[in-house]
Amino acid sequence: MVKQIVKVFMLLFTAFIYSVVGCSTPAHAQTLPSASSQYYIDINGMLRFQPNTIVGPSYATESQMLSFARTVNPKFPAELPKLYLEVGKKYGIRGDVAFCQMIKETGYHRFGGDVRAGQYNYAGIGAVGRSARGSTFKSSREGVQAHIQHLYAYATKSAIPRGERILDPRFSYVPRGTAPFWTSLNGRWAIPGQGYGQNVLTLYNQLIVNNPPPRT
Repeated sequence: MVKQIVKVFMLLFTAFIYSVVGCSTPAHAQTLPSASSQYYIDINGMLRFQPNTIVGPSYATESQMLSFARTVNPKFPAELPKLYLEVGKKYGIRGDVAFCQMIKETGYHRFGGDVRAGQYNYAGIGAVGRSARGSTFKSSREGVQAHIQHLYAYATKSAIPRGERILDPRFSYVPRGTAPFWTSLNGRWAIPGQGYGQNVLTLYNQLIVNNPPPRT
C-alpha cells in the first residue's frame, strides 16, 4: 500500500514539474488527446494520464478498431466499429471506448457465456447470471444503440437525442448521471465489478497505443 502511494505521489509530482517548467509530457500521455483532465488509478495502483470520461469524442479509426479486434477474433464483424463510432457521436459518447467495453463483454465477439451472438446484446444488458441470457435486439445497429443508451443513462441526465427512441430496456432503471467516468461503472455495470472500468480503459490503451492505424 505504501509503495502504491509513493508511486502515485511521484507521478503527480512529475506531472506538476512538467506543467511548471514547460517540459514535454510523458510519452504515454502524448499518445492520447487531452479530451479531459480526468485521470485514473489503474488496477495496479498506477496513475494513468488518460481521459476517463464516458462522454466525449472518439479518436480511434474504424480500420484501427477492426484490426485490433481481429488480432484475437479473425471473424469479428466488420460493421461494428463503424456503428460504435456513428452511434457514439450521435449521443456524445466515446464510441471507441464503448467498443472496447463491448470487446470485454463479448470476449471479442466470441461470446461463450449466457448471451449468444444472435441476440446482438453487446453489453450484457439483462444478463444477471444464473443462465439469464438477457435482452435480445433485432440487429447489430439496435444492439449498439441500446449499449450506447445504457452508457448515456449512467453518464448524463439529459434527454436522448431528438428523433431517437429508447431501445435499452433497462434505461429507466439506471440512476441517471451517477457514473460520468468509466471507473464509476465499477460495482454498477458489473457486480462486484472491482477494476471493471480500469479494464475497459486498459483495452482502449492497447487499441490506441499498441495498435496504430493500418498503413494505406
